[in-house]
Amino acid sequence: MDSNQTDPNQTDPNEATIETPVCRRLRTKMYYVLGREHVNLRVSSPTAQYWCSHTATVMGPDDEPCSPEFCQPDRGCFETE
Repeated sequence: MDSNQTDPNQTDPNEATIETPVCRRLRTKMYYVLGREHVNLRVSSPTAQYWCSHTATVMGPDDEPCSPEFCQPDRGCFETE
């Protein structure tokens, strides 16, 4: 397959993240600069620093790190939007 062609069997990783829930307590600086509706907290940014608004630290109430990958429904401290 030519490198310019896309594989029809391959899924777009951005499509999966649209439906991925994230804890409403997850914060990043851009959340306050641009507003929550303009920040995609479902996709981790290599330049963002994440924290929990419940603990006000980079660790959640369960002493696990905060990021879009970690702040998922399987965590006991997860809060839906």
